[in-house]
Amino acid sequence: MGIFSNLGTARAKLAETQAQQAMEEIQRLKATQPSSSANVGSETRHRGASRMLRSMLSWLPGLGSPRQDTPTSERETLIARSRDAYRNHMMGRAAISRAATNVVGMGLTLRPNVDGEVLGLDDEATDTLNDELARGFRLWAEDPNECDAEATLDFYMQQRLAFVSAMVSGDLFGFTPFDKRPGGLFGLKLQLVEAERIGNPFNVLNTERELDGIRVDWLGRPTHVHLCSGYPSDHLTRHDWQWVPVFGAETGRRRILQLMNEKDRPGQQRGVPYLAPILEALQKLERFSQAELTAAVISAMFTVAITHENSEEEEGVGGGATMWDQQSSDPDKPSRPVVQSNRDHEPEGDNLTLGEGAVWDLEEGAKPVSISSNRPNPEFDPFFMAIVKEIGAALEQPAEVLLMHFSTSYTAARAAFNQLWKFIKQRRHHMTVQWCQPIYELVIDEMVATGMITLPGYRDPAKRRAYTRALWIGEPLGSLNEMVDAKAATERIANGTSNEHLETMALHGEDWEDVHKDRAREIKRKQQDGVPLYIGGKVHDDDAKVDTQPNQNTP
Repeated sequence: MGIFSNLGTARAKLAETQAQQAMEEIQRLKATQPSSSANVGSETRHRGASRMLRSMLSWLPGLGSPRQDTPTSERETLIARSRDAYRNHMMGRAAISRAATNVVGMGLTLRPNVDGEVLGLDDEATDTLNDELARGFRLWAEDPNECDAEATLDFYMQQRLAFVSAMVSGDLFGFTPFDKRPGGLFGLKLQLVEAERIGNPFNVLNTERELDGIRVDWLGRPTHVHLCSGYPSDHLTRHDWQWVPVFGAETGRRRILQLMNEKDRPGQQRGVPYLAPILEALQKLERFSQAELTAAVISAMFTVAITHENSEEEEGVGGGATMWDQQSSDPDKPSRPVVQSNRDHEPEGDNLTLGEGAVWDLEEGAKPVSISSNRPNPEFDPFFMAIVKEIGAALEQPAEVLLMHFSTSYTAARAAFNQLWKFIKQRRHHMTVQWCQPIYELVIDEMVATGMITLPGYRDPAKRRAYTRALWIGEPLGSLNEMVDAKAATERIANGTSNEHLETMALHGEDWEDVHKDRAREIKRKQQDGVPLYIGGKVHDDDAKVDTQPNQNTP
């Protein structure tokens, strides 16, 4: 009994302490309440957190984890609608295609950038190694039979397909099976797998470590993906599910890549489509645009309605002597289609339709109704542009770029290009880290393993990173004034903030070594044929030697 008595006393003291703490908290909250003159109309310090303001009453979102905020059913719906918008909506298609063209274009080009200092190589040896690595990678990347599991696209075409699929579906997976084919040099193949083939079979619920087809370890690193052998929605394909490891068990080799549209939150395992934030506005804008187009087409149709009284003298209309059938060869037959009224049958009513230059012969007692044409709507373009600007702001693409319509000043167009360039650089970096660089490292791994190239100390992780370091350079954004941009590139090279390699690749994606060799060959050929050379803003005759050394007297 003593034990139970002590336990009851302890519980009573605990309850008393909790009650006292609750009263103290209430007093503290009362003391911190705003005065009557502050935050008028809101019971909270932040008006955005108010639950009493009329404008905020219905805004009650839940606070959830990355998985809760993007449940499987909603993500699948977003993918389906995003794909439909990409297929059928003009602005949806424009947003994805424009991003793919500007970010990827013809493909991000590799420039090996071996860290010779770490490897103990001089500049000449480093340049030689860079050229050797670039040549080996081109053997794999430029041949669809070498790089593509389906043997249809080269690596640069695959980049665009992967980018578009990741933006439309939220993410894309790249498997790296080994399949050395007859006559081939490499066994590494890249197989693109769309988002819905990675998931939970038969609507199996997520668990703590298995989220939407991705198994993670205790740190949240993906270790396996749940792959369907076909498409879950396609009953003509097999539906065998298996867990495939992301990394090799012994070597740690990356076997599966995931290109995500954008990772918005820590712990997020699956991506959300690029068009997800604007799907509602996009659908309404598409309907509005189609409705205005239909109204303009209808208003452009010129239709004449003829009404008459029921008279025995009107035998020429409605079955009289001047009726023409469709096979008549009478030259007086009217050239416009006539919808005739036949007094021997019931009125057709709603069967009359508008037509280009059509003539309606109305039934007895029917009166024509004039329809005033107010199309095209003069308010359509300003409203449409306002919505497109909001869409562009959400997608980080200026409205001028989305519509491919530049009607503003040079300064405004330049500002739009500068903002778009930031978006492009961010997306290219994203593409490089998640897609291009890991694939390049896998190609070098195979080249070393098969003896195609010798890289001393490659097994050392630090040296491996030094060997596989590279730059990925995309196409230039374009130029509004090529002369100004050319001078700017010259200044960047002169002050050391850039070099000819970077500027050449940024200009047209070509390697500076190739351009330099072609240019040297052209100069030599012109000198042999006595053709004057235009170099450095000056014309050199055939007898003058081109001075390729810098002037030592130049400050």
